[in-house]
Amino acid sequence: MHDVEYLSDVGGVMHAVRANPSVDLIISQNDIPGGGSVAIARFVRWEMPAPAKTLPIISLGRDWTPELLLETREAGICEVIAMPTSLMAVQAKLLSAMDGKRPFISTATYRGRCRRRRSSKGYQGPFRRAEDRIAEQLNQAVEKSERRAIRQDQQGERSPPPVPTPGQAAVVQQNAASSAARPRANEVEVEEGGDRQTRAVIDKAFVTTRLIEQLLARLVTTTDSVGQATLNTAVADAEERLINLMALVQMRIEQHGCSAADVERLRIIRKSVDASAESLLRAQLSRLIKSGEDLLSGRAGLSFNMGLAMQARMSYAQFLINLRGGLDMLDGEVKDAVDKAQGIVAQVKEIEAGIMPLPQFETARSSKLPTSERSGPAGR
Repeated sequence: MHDVEYLSDVGGVMHAVRANPSVDLIISQNDIPGGGSVAIARFVRWEMPAPAKTLPIISLGRDWTPELLLETREAGICEVIAMPTSLMAVQAKLLSAMDGKRPFISTATYRGRCRRRRSSKGYQGPFRRAEDRIAEQLNQAVEKSERRAIRQDQQGERSPPPVPTPGQAAVVQQNAASSAARPRANEVEVEEGGDRQTRAVIDKAFVTTRLIEQLLARLVTTTDSVGQATLNTAVADAEERLINLMALVQMRIEQHGCSAADVERLRIIRKSVDASAESLLRAQLSRLIKSGEDLLSGRAGLSFNMGLAMQARMSYAQFLINLRGGLDMLDGEVKDAVDKAQGIVAQVKEIEAGIMPLPQFETARSSKLPTSERSGPAGR
């Protein structure tokens, strides 16, 4: 820090920020006279134009209550330091506050850095941060437009539109009317958010959800055992396709965002996604437990690398658990099946680890041969 200015109250901070928009960082006591650091944050976030409103703000103090911490976070303050502290802790807070990886969120009720630094371990849900991504895109578009206008004003590039000649007036008026009735492609894209490929994947997921509903309705009215088996296979295939599509949707939303209409459609199919994930999880655990019990009981032989294969199947089951929202979202029966499957996989891997490695096979073979055979050609 090469240039540091010390101020005694909130009013002084407001004046300094207005006079010098190139401020890089604000560090304030939480109880500074004039309203505290919360008042400073609300002024910067809501009254200053871009990019000053995205200033990193740190609040420090001794007396922190849950209510004050909540108010501080809601005001858009990036980091909080509780006194007494250490130099290492202060350094970590400074780096975190000035890190530009967390996007700036601007909504009707909150302005500040994205507070969602963590999520549930391994969570792959299709709706995480979708609304935030849309708000971030709109905010970036507004800031880009403001910066372009400021740059044009500084360079003198913004000049009044030319006055059309009488012969051109009708053409200009007609073009203006048509352009007003038909928004530009860029404006539509900014308003909607996301991109066409994300929308296409969501469309496929929506269609797959309807297909699952139709297959389940047919399954209820089908009494033939062969027909039921065929429909069950078709439902399982459609459910797996839906899960794969939603995993792709999740990746594209995090990269490109999506429109409010797409978010609403995702909410509609969320129930089907949860049901599909749980159905696939039950089937995966059932197959895993059955094959493991066959191995442990001796009904089936232990194939090469079977432990790794079962571990991979258990990893897919864990993916389905995360997609469902974690173990807490499952009922007791499925939780017991998860514990049982994990125990079986551990036992199979333990048995597999105790099998003689390949380099020792020749030694084992020679130890079991008769003495005359081990003595070689001279002893025969």
